[in-house]
Amino acid sequence: MIEGGLAYVYAAYAVAGLALAGAALIVALRARYWTREARKLDRPS
Repeated sequence: MIEGGLAYVYAAYAVAGLALAGAALIVALRARYWTREARKLDRPS
């Protein structure tokens, strides 16, 4: 490994972790929205 390169590895893991957390948050919010919309469609008019 390049001398002192571990800092870059930690930074890359941090960026990837934040990106994955953001994507998971978006998926969770969209799932809540889709659930709400599906309940509206199931409701009798």
